[in-house]
Amino acid sequence: MSEVLTVLRFAGTLLLVLLVFNFVILVHEWGHFLAARWRGLKVEKFQIWMGKPIWKRTINGVQYGLGCVPMGGFVSLPQMAPMEAIEGKNEGGEPLPPIKPLDKIIVAFAGPLFSALLALFFACLVSFFGKPTHPAMLTTTIGRIIPEGAAAKSELRLGDRILRIDGKPITTFFGPSGSVQWAVASSDKNTVEFEVERAGAPNPVKVIVDAPIGQGEADLKWKEESFWTRLWGRPPFRMVGVGPARDYRVEEVKPNSPAELAGLKKGDQIVTIDRQPILDATVIWDLAKKGGGKPMALEVKRGTETLALTLTPVIPQRTSPRTDKSAEEFFSKPNTGLSFMIANPDDITLDKPNPFKLLYTMAATSLANLRALVSPSSVSVAHMSGPVGIMNVYYNILQDKYAWNMVLYFSVMLNIGLAIFNLLPLPVLDGGHITMAILEQIRGKAANLKIMEYIQLGCVLVLLSFVGFVTLKDVGGLTDGGDLELKFAPPAGALGPVTPGN
Repeated sequence: MSEVLTVLRFAGTLLLVLLVFNFVILVHEWGHFLAARWRGLKVEKFQIWMGKPIWKRTINGVQYGLGCVPMGGFVSLPQMAPMEAIEGKNEGGEPLPPIKPLDKIIVAFAGPLFSALLALFFACLVSFFGKPTHPAMLTTTIGRIIPEGAAAKSELRLGDRILRIDGKPITTFFGPSGSVQWAVASSDKNTVEFEVERAGAPNPVKVIVDAPIGQGEADLKWKEESFWTRLWGRPPFRMVGVGPARDYRVEEVKPNSPAELAGLKKGDQIVTIDRQPILDATVIWDLAKKGGGKPMALEVKRGTETLALTLTPVIPQRTSPRTDKSAEEFFSKPNTGLSFMIANPDDITLDKPNPFKLLYTMAATSLANLRALVSPSSVSVAHMSGPVGIMNVYYNILQDKYAWNMVLYFSVMLNIGLAIFNLLPLPVLDGGHITMAILEQIRGKAANLKIMEYIQLGCVLVLLSFVGFVTLKDVGGLTDGGDLELKFAPPAGALGPVTPGN
């Protein structure tokens, strides 16, 4: 019965994802449709998704349909530009009167405008219902410096509170806007300037971290991966090897693991390791790998008690046939058998931002993303997502306790990103139509239709290739080689299970 419920839950969640995603596309295309009606253009088709329609119906001379390829949508407007490669041929066959460049601009701009208005609508809902935020998400204090990272070779210290990176204000460690993660990844310089607040220092301290783009340990490992791994996977973002200070508690202790043998239990708080205070309990993973099996003295808080325990990491059992670099490192380095959770995970507040400020922040983030793509940063086209990746994000969000709050928040980002992307002055996109209409107004005549048809066809092929490429990465992200199971052999001399006698 539980399997049936799981399947039904999956199917129901997937249906919700499709509805939300298609609603976003529908509103964008609806903008084109209404503007075309207003300006008197002929509308042949209104279709959600591409390809041959699996459902269609003609109403008042307009064919409404649902395509067989779950990607995008279109409104067929033969007076705008030759788009037969996507929308099919003009079925009416009758000659159509030309339209003014202004009409083309209005119709093309209406799609991004409606996406932006939908983003504003979602932003207002976020402002009303709130975005879930945990205090741990807002810290910018360094609690972990990875030994092999670039930060370990710099003057950054545990306890430093990051204020700015390359002059940009920092408000969180992870995320698409104002985060340490994104500021480092999108920087186009081989050095990253941190401005930090440090205990005992009267003024902010500036620290230069030498982290050449494409030369980090993760980059070197990526270059050694197999062709198939690199084909399906995504190259790593640049990182400097710092993590946030967070109050963690032990979430799970693996059977037969060093943690179980040491006496650690769920809910324990690790306070010190080898008499050194820690700001992030997960540093124990780095110390275990670096120490090569050396015992570690732990000070642990359990309720009102303080315990002194000794933990000796060991190499886990191999449980996967995978031979990629990540798997080899996983099964060749000492491990503790510990996993952690943030303390007080239900300590959530609902942040209610100003909708216009939220929209501005998301727009600035989208523009920064585009800038990073064309700059010599570690961000590339391989990090972009298509329909599969976007729907996967929605699916994962819908598993959260605050699912609909997060759906609304992500939808602001998606719609404003869709609006900005479509305004790029590239043929096929709305910005391309606007650019051509402006040129037509300046020249006093439309571009040669035959030339435009070739340009449009070439751009369609490029666009389809791009979507195919990012979809390949999206699908690779769904499989990701499978999770690596962490298991430990029973300690030497341990008794096996006892079978009761008759």
